Amino acid sequence: MNHFKFQLFFILLMIPALTVHTKEVKEHPMNGNDADKQHTELVKLMSPDSVLKESTSKDLTQLIVGKWELLPNKRSSEGFIIFELNGNYEMYEKLHDGTGVTTKGEYILNSNVTPVKIDICLDKCNTTGSEWTTLFGIIRALSNEKLEIHTSADGKYPSSFSDDKSDEYTMMLSRSK
Repeated sequence: MNHFKFQLFFILLMIPALTVHTKEVKEHPMNGNDADKQHTELVKLMSPDSVLKESTSKDLTQLIVGKWELLPNKRSSEGFIIFELNGNYEMYEKLHDGTGVTTKGEYILNSNVTPVKIDICLDKCNTTGSEWTTLFGIIRALSNEKLEIHTSADGKYPSSFSDDKSDEYTMMLSRSK
């Protein structure tokens, strides 16, 4: 019951800060099976051996800067996230029901731990109450063109990355061309 109260409180806090776009969707939204198929293909390309070693990759704080396409998962059929060098981001997700959701705010990387932690905050990080509107996640570079972010539903950092790359708490990102 406490988890339900937390989710309800989180949603009520986020409503005024979200820009919600609804439009008629002419294409058919991807269902979970289509997302699973696309992610299965992606996972085949990104075996654990292909994950960049820290010493061979650019610093993650520099690497993530730019526009990234969100690959379909069980939450959304498409979208993007833009990470700026100044610690701000903007994210757009098109949910499977055709609803579009845009969020903006700050992000913080903690690269002093393994796996690297990321806070994706709605509006400002480290302010009173921001823990209720922050996605706590872990992030890794799979290549200079692919990132994986895994968050959790319980407001804590996940301890590891999910094997299910299409779950609603995993964002597979591909650098926008």
